[in-house]
Amino acid sequence: MISSTTNSPATPPAGPLAGIPVALVHDWLLGMRGGEWVLNSLLKILPTAHVHTLFYHPEPIEGSINRRAIHPCVLNRLPLVRHYYRWLLPWLPKAIESMPIDPGRKLVLATSHCVAHGVKAPPGAVHINYYFSPMRYLYDQQWLYRQRGGLASFGLKAWSGRLGRWDVEAAARAHHLWAISQFVARRVEQAYGRRPRVIYPPVRTHRYVPPATPRRSTEYLLVSAMVPYKRNSLAITCANKLRLPLRVVGQGPELGAMRRMAGPSVRVVGPVPEKQLIELYQTRRALIYAAEEDFGIVPLEAMACGMPVLALRAGGLKETIVEGKTGEFYNEPTIDCLAAALERFNPESYDPAACRARAEEFSEERFLAEISQAIIEALEPPRK
Repeated sequence: MISSTTNSPATPPAGPLAGIPVALVHDWLLGMRGGEWVLNSLLKILPTAHVHTLFYHPEPIEGSINRRAIHPCVLNRLPLVRHYYRWLLPWLPKAIESMPIDPGRKLVLATSHCVAHGVKAPPGAVHINYYFSPMRYLYDQQWLYRQRGGLASFGLKAWSGRLGRWDVEAAARAHHLWAISQFVARRVEQAYGRRPRVIYPPVRTHRYVPPATPRRSTEYLLVSAMVPYKRNSLAITCANKLRLPLRVVGQGPELGAMRRMAGPSVRVVGPVPEKQLIELYQTRRALIYAAEEDFGIVPLEAMACGMPVLALRAGGLKETIVEGKTGEFYNEPTIDCLAAALERFNPESYDPAACRARAEEFSEERFLAEISQAIIEALEPPRK
C-alpha cells in the first residue's frame, strides 16, 4: 500500500527476551502492510530472532527487517515469483512444513494469515501462532473469491477440501493461539475449536500525527489494498453516483480495474510514499472504509491524524471506532446504504483530539508491553 523508510520511537529494552533464540515465521515479505509492521515491532523485543518466510523481496521492506537474518523458502528462487506467488497456493503447505528451523530455537512464533501457522517447530520449542486471520479463501470469504470465476475460482474449488484439512491439522500443532482482535478470535475458534488470546496489533501513533495547522479539503479518502474482500468497488461506485470527490490510495491485483471504474470525481492514484499518505490523512475530509476488516490498521492511522472514519458496521472496526466520537457506521455493504450514510455524515462535527486519543490506545508501546508479557508467560514451564 505504501513505500517507506520511517522514523520510529526509541527501541525499548528487550529485557528478559533478549537472549532467547527465536524463529519468527511470516507468510511473505513483499511489501509493508499491517502484518509486516507487526513483524517489525516484534523484532524490537526479539533481537536474536531469525525470520523465516515463503517469499522475500527486499526492495519494499523496511530496513530494520532487512538487516535481520531472513530465510526464504526454495520457491523464492523461481524467476519473478513475487508477481505470481498467489498461484502457488497448493504448494505452500509443503513449503512451510519443510522450512529448516534451527533446532536450537526455543520459541517459534508464526504471524499468519495464510500458511505460516503450519510451520513445524523443533522438538522442545514453544510454538505460538499469532493470527491476523484464518485463511479467508477457506472460511468466511470463500464465496467472494469464487464468484470472480476463471482459473482462480476453479483452482480454489478443487483444492479447498485438501487445504482445509491441512489447515486444521496445522493449527493443532501449536501450543498457544493468539489473535489480533475479538472478531478474529471468534473466527479462529470456529475454524480450529480453540479460543485464542487477543493482543491488538500496534499502530504507529508516533509517526501518524495530527497536522500542526488543521486545514482539510472537501475530498474524501479511501486507503486500501486493491483485493476483492476490501470492497473498494462499492465505495468508488457510490462516489461516482454522488459525484463525491474521492481519492483512492493503494495497490494490488485490482488496481487496474478500480482505475477503469473511477468516474470524473474519483482519483485512483495507486501506492504513495508514507510521507504523502500521512499528509492525505491530515488534509482530507474523512476516510471511507468499505471492508469487513479483521482489525483495521488504516482507520486507526487516520484517527491518529485526527481524521474521522465512515465504515461498515462489521468485523474488527466495531472494536476500534467509537460511534459518534471518532466516526460512524453504515449497516449494509450496498451502494444505497453507503450513499445514505454519506448524506448524513458530517466530518466537521468530530473532535480531532478524540480521534487521536482513541488511536493512542492501540500504540506500539502498548503492543510491545502486552506481547512481551504474553511471550514470557508462554515460555514458563507448565505447572505440575
